[in-house]
Amino acid sequence: MATVNEQYLKELPDIYREILSAFPRLEPTRKAGYGLAYQTLYESLRERCSLGDIIQACQQMQQGGAVEIKQRIFVHPTEMGEQIIEGLTGKKPRESTVPAFPTPPKG
Repeated sequence: MATVNEQYLKELPDIYREILSAFPRLEPTRKAGYGLAYQTLYESLRERCSLGDIIQACQQMQQGGAVEIKQRIFVHPTEMGEQIIEGLTGKKPRESTVPAFPTPPKG
């Protein structure tokens, strides 16, 4: 995987910075890889970006490996995307504290 360093973050175009920085702001208790819908991102960024620009930028980030788009509307940061978010915002995703669901005994 490519290295996300200060130079990379500094040169990242504004639209990508704004979209990725929105994740911890919109969902402060978000776990790694948890996504947001295009419409949610748009509501947060509508003063600066059109919905079409957000969709196109997310598609570009998917091609670059920073996000995965699921069910055609949900944008989920990949490991690289999480590194970028942390580098831009200083915020790490929350670790899961929910235990695994126990399987009932057979029989």
